This record gives sequence, structure tokens and C-alpha cells, in this order.
Amino acid sequence: MIRRPYRAGSFYPDDAPRCRAEAEALIQAAQVPADIPRTLHGGLVPHAGWAFSGRTAAVLLKALAGVDRLNRLVLLGADHWGTAGGGALYDQGAWETPLGQVPIDEELSAALAESVPALRRDPNAHAREHSIEVQLPLVRILCPVARIVPILIAPDDAAVDTGRAIGKTLKESFPDAGVVGSTDLTHYGPSYGLTPAGVGSPGMQWARDNDRRILELIEAMRPDAVIEEASARLNACGAGAIAATMAACAAMGATRGACLEYCGSDEVMMDLYGQQAQDRVGYAAVAFV
Repeated sequence: MIRRPYRAGSFYPDDAPRCRAEAEALIQAAQVPADIPRTLHGGLVPHAGWAFSGRTAAVLLKALAGVDRLNRLVLLGADHWGTAGGGALYDQGAWETPLGQVPIDEELSAALAESVPALRRDPNAHAREHSIEVQLPLVRILCPVARIVPILIAPDDAAVDTGRAIGKTLKESFPDAGVVGSTDLTHYGPSYGLTPAGVGSPGMQWARDNDRRILELIEAMRPDAVIEEASARLNACGAGAIAATMAACAAMGATRGACLEYCGSDEVMMDLYGQQAQDRVGYAAVAFV
């Protein structure tokens, strides 16, 4: 069973030479703090097009590579299409990328299917979901032998228990594995139907403040509060993935979250094109240590 790319050619390049060159440039530009603890268990990455959030995602993935946490990687994706049904597990085969296939860790996926009641085997749920896919060329370059277990997590109250059960299994049986959750933050502006502070600078600041609210919960390791916060304030599209990743990493021994990089699409638009944006999406790389 091979999962074919859905967003190659739009969110990131679909031809191998360009994909490799852009991925390597993002990884090179990613600045990992020198004092990142070796107790790093996992973290959160954004999932927009590489031009907007690729470097931020690379910061966390590069940090995990530095502590040997990419060899076996559980990837918890956002549920943009409502297909997770709690937790949808892609349990066999491989995911195709422009840089070759990334194999499923079938031993680990079988163990999670057995030990985490909320998970169901459903590869079809992943067909159009990009939040995991966009990470894989970066993972493949950072760790060519990486094996993955992709899981979509619904943004509901069960996400915390699901994550906790995943983390317990990893701690007991796969202590070298890492966990990465995928989410973007506030989607602000006319394009997203969210403009409580209008457009322009006041709106952009409102969006940053809205992101800060959920980032403070993440850094404080409060997964139980994330689902309600995201539902009320619309400051994360992958709230289920956030809560499950936090709970998993806590079960593995993490005690805090550390934001390694934060930015917004409005800043990228200004840097790349010199254009003032009316819309903004927030992106963060967060490590759980």
C-alpha cells in the first residue's frame, strides 16, 4: 500500500532536484538553539506551503534529528477534512515523496493499534490531508532511514487520552521514538472570515495575541485546555494533534514546551514580496522536553 502525494507541486516542489534543493535550504536556514536538551521527546510543526512555514517546521525536525528521535517517528496530523473519526492510523506500506518512499514502521503501528483503543486502521482517511505529507521530504533528508506512523487526530476531548496512550506505549516499548504533531495557528483576515480587529496592523496584532494564548497553554503543558481554547478562539486548526502530542510527550517524560520559532504569513509576504497582507496565519515550532 503506497500513499501518493496530494500537495506536491503546490505546497512544495514535485520534482526531485528542486524538492531536494529547497528542503536542504530550509534545513540549512533552520536555527536550533544550542542548549536544546537531549530529553527532547517531540514537538509541534506548522504545515503551510514551504515558502511560508517550511523553515519553521525544519527547526523542530532538525532538533529531533540532533537527538536521534527521527528514526522512528509518530506523526499526528490535523483533521482538515473530518476524516479522523477519533484517530485514523495509516498502518502499512509507505508514503511516496518526490525524494523516494518513507516506509511505515509496521511494528510500531501494530503495537499502537493494539494498545490505543481509539485508533482505527484507515489509510483512506489520509488521502487528501497535507499536514503530515509536507513534513516528509524534510524528514527524509534529515534521516534517510526514518520510519513513520501517520495518525490523524480529531479535535475532540478524546485526543488527550489517545495521546497519553500513545506516549505510554512508546515509553514502555519504543523509547527511541519521537512524536510530532502538526498544526497552524490563527487564520485571520477576510479570506478566513475572521476580522474582529479589522484589517491592517490592529488585525495582525490581534492574531498574534490570539496565537500567544494557545502557545502559553502549550508551553505550560496543558493539553486538557487546548481543545476548548481552539474551539472558542479559532487559534489552531490542529487542536486534536496538539493535545495528543502534548499528552504523548508528557507520558514519555516531558515537563514543558519551548517555542523554538514563531512567525506569521504576513511577515513572509513582506519579506518575500514587499506586500502588506490583510490575512495572516501563525506558525510555530514547539519542542517538548
